[in-house]
Amino acid sequence: MTATDAPPFVGRSAELDALCGLVAGGLVAGGLVAGGPERVAVVRGEPGIGKTELLERVAARAAVRTVRVAGSEEESHLPFATLADLVHPLQDRLAALPEVQREALEVSVARRAGRPSGPLAVCAAVLGLLEAGGEREGLLVVVDDLQWVDPPSAEVLLFVARRLRSPQVSLVFATRDERRVVPGALVVDVGRLSGAESRELLHRLTGGRAPMAVDRLVVGLAGHPLALVENARHLGPAVPPRAGPALEALWRTALEALPESSRTAVTVLAAAGSAGADEVDLALADLGLAAHDLHPGEEAGLLRVHEGGPDLRHPLLRPVILAADPALTRRAHEALAARTTGIRRAWHEAARIEGTDDVVGEQLAAAARSAAERGGHRSAGEAWARSAQLSTDRWDRADRLLAAAREFLLAGSLDLAAGHAEAAVALDDDDAFAARAEIVRSRATTWLGDPGRAVDDLVRTAERVASEDPAAAAALYAEAAAPAAMAGRVRDTLALVRTAASLAPTGTPVRRAPEAHALVLSGDPSSAVDILDGLGDDPDALPWDLQDEALRARIEVHVERYADAHRRIDTLLAAARRHGAGAMLAFAHVVRADVELWRGRWPAARADAVEALQWAEERGERGTAALALLVLARLDAMVGDVDHSRDRTRRVLAEIGSHGVDCLLTSVPAVEGLAALAVGEAEDAVGHLERAHRRAMADGLGASNVVPYGPDLVEALVRSGAPCRAREVLAWWEDKAGTGLAFPAATAARCRGILATCDDDAVDAFAGAHAAHARSDQPFERARTLLAEAESLRRLRRPAVARAAAREAHALFVGLGARPWTARAEAELAAAGAPPPRRAGRETVWSALTPQEFQVARAVAEGRTNDEAAAALFVSRKTVENHLTRVYRKLGMRSRSDLVRLFPSAGIVPGPELA
Repeated sequence: MTATDAPPFVGRSAELDALCGLVAGGLVAGGLVAGGPERVAVVRGEPGIGKTELLERVAARAAVRTVRVAGSEEESHLPFATLADLVHPLQDRLAALPEVQREALEVSVARRAGRPSGPLAVCAAVLGLLEAGGEREGLLVVVDDLQWVDPPSAEVLLFVARRLRSPQVSLVFATRDERRVVPGALVVDVGRLSGAESRELLHRLTGGRAPMAVDRLVVGLAGHPLALVENARHLGPAVPPRAGPALEALWRTALEALPESSRTAVTVLAAAGSAGADEVDLALADLGLAAHDLHPGEEAGLLRVHEGGPDLRHPLLRPVILAADPALTRRAHEALAARTTGIRRAWHEAARIEGTDDVVGEQLAAAARSAAERGGHRSAGEAWARSAQLSTDRWDRADRLLAAAREFLLAGSLDLAAGHAEAAVALDDDDAFAARAEIVRSRATTWLGDPGRAVDDLVRTAERVASEDPAAAAALYAEAAAPAAMAGRVRDTLALVRTAASLAPTGTPVRRAPEAHALVLSGDPSSAVDILDGLGDDPDALPWDLQDEALRARIEVHVERYADAHRRIDTLLAAARRHGAGAMLAFAHVVRADVELWRGRWPAARADAVEALQWAEERGERGTAALALLVLARLDAMVGDVDHSRDRTRRVLAEIGSHGVDCLLTSVPAVEGLAALAVGEAEDAVGHLERAHRRAMADGLGASNVVPYGPDLVEALVRSGAPCRAREVLAWWEDKAGTGLAFPAATAARCRGILATCDDDAVDAFAGAHAAHARSDQPFERARTLLAEAESLRRLRRPAVARAAAREAHALFVGLGARPWTARAEAELAAAGAPPPRRAGRETVWSALTPQEFQVARAVAEGRTNDEAAAALFVSRKTVENHLTRVYRKLGMRSRSDLVRLFPSAGIVPGPELA
């Protein structure tokens, strides 16, 4: 075997068959998959285990167009570098994209000038591009060395993997990171070769020479393919086997044996990463070299030639070459810097410097700003961090480290955010600066799952700076309110915002949204409304400030301003998409799901909750994922899917676990109690709901609409034969009825009606309940009141009124799809002597739509074109068309005008029936 020959391929038949089966359109029976997206695979294994060779053979077998890209350790800081490599061979399909998506993608990979649209628009564009690329002949995309793909590109690729639905496109990743998975994708773990396979490989490499040496290699190298191949090149009776990091010695020996000119040329190639051949040739020429100086490197087995030109034979070679001669590596970077521009030049300049350099540091700072504008927050953080190292000024280093921390936080790299914020404070402990750094660090700590620690750290810093900088202290106390609420410390939340207000100097802007939230949580919604009324709107809020906008929308839900909350969320979603603020995007969908749940638009609520869960899980936002799961669990309980509801609450507990998100420890038993009550398990419902009540009292949660378990507990107690305890809980709940909100007033009156012992008292109570319901859009609660009225008045011998109430309740429950409640209404009608309802057991057609079909239907019903719907939902135009076809078929419609006409009633009143 010559130095440049490809090594033989031994074993891996099961892995190869599984991957080829995926590309061909089906999974191998009994293979390596655990369900999920059928066109995506993740190949995992240690360095040198043969992942790249496996991918090459999959690509060779594929009867479809193949595009291969790979991450590069040297270019992992360049935003969208890998994505640019992916787009180039597919540029002939760019015209198939909606213009807004095409522009976002081309700007991100520097194919055209323009204002970046944020990574979310780029995600949708790449999904559409791949689907367009596969329309004619199919498409296989192979992404090697995922662990080194630059973060913005990785985010886009993983987004696409989770949403890829085209049968014409397959996506295969290879990574050495065993933690890297795509939910539901085919996972192929590549292990070491067996002893027999190792012997076969060595036999092919050596032609049967030196059998004793082969035996030594088989035993000493334990089936590591790269180690077997490299040692076979230097096979001899006195050469000990070298595995793992010791392979570097083999490569260093080969490098040192090269002529100086070739060693320099190979170092330039290693430093260039995925730079174009023209840049490499120009840099070589500046050093008095040419392409032919790379040939000895090929003959030594360090390089290989492919259609794009020479490249390193293995990615593990790059750090070995660059570390072999630091002075030579700096010369290579200097030559490349002279022949590159923009962020590439800044990084090459930075790589050639051992100490500090303010000029290059400023160049890298400019690169950081550019990366942030393009939505490459992780790349911006890395650029700010390196820029800080290059600065000679201590205070400037501190500022840049804090800028790095903010960008890492926006990117979701929470550990890096916390670490760089701490490093910044170590350089500059000025009170105002320390306060800003602590806010960044504590947000990271909160999102990492320790909100209690975040509160303590913020308060400690506030106490330290209060005397010298009361404005900074006020900002810290206000910031501490959000993690305090997440930690379930409601009383602390209100105290923190009041302390912030008392410290803020006259004329200093004070964040009022945390104060309004604290007031709602503590049971004072009217004061929260007063604050909301005094706040202006900020349609141009930046990513860092979107948190308060989302909080305001959530408060508006709690105070029953559903239309206002919906409008705010729509604005927030547009801003989150524009800035690429994925965490806010997830939370915004949760809030909108909560709005739709209260308003009885349950298909819409489910669609938003599913979308929120997907975004949150992609970014590791545990708290937001738990909130989305709770909305879905509550919906499942309402429609009678109790098993699913209980599965989801178990998942919530698993999500929050030991992460300190204790605010949900009231919500979980409240939803479990509702699920039990829905299916008539009154005693179990009491157990869950009493646990929720105890937790709420311990935390100081006084809000009626945040965790609305009070009327459920009263009803469960009545049904389980505990009227005395029910009256005790009702007395507590009636205190909430005086807050001016419709829900507590209506449900307190309903509970009085349930407990009434004479018909006059019951009639008066239910009349009061209906009057309160008329103030707010809560159809499920109104239907429950009607059902309770029917049950109570029939028992008190008012059958005519009972029948009318039961009929109306039944119609509302059917329209909502609340199956167990529908069954109770039917039973009540029968008990009151009424004929069976015509729509018994029938559901509205809206519930037949999947969450994504519903999202598409809603976008189209709002007047968007297919291109606009694709841009808004971050899917391809083809996906919109496919979903819309299914929507029309399921709804029995022929045109968009039919959809626009009927859609506003979705989930509120009964729509067309299923055939």
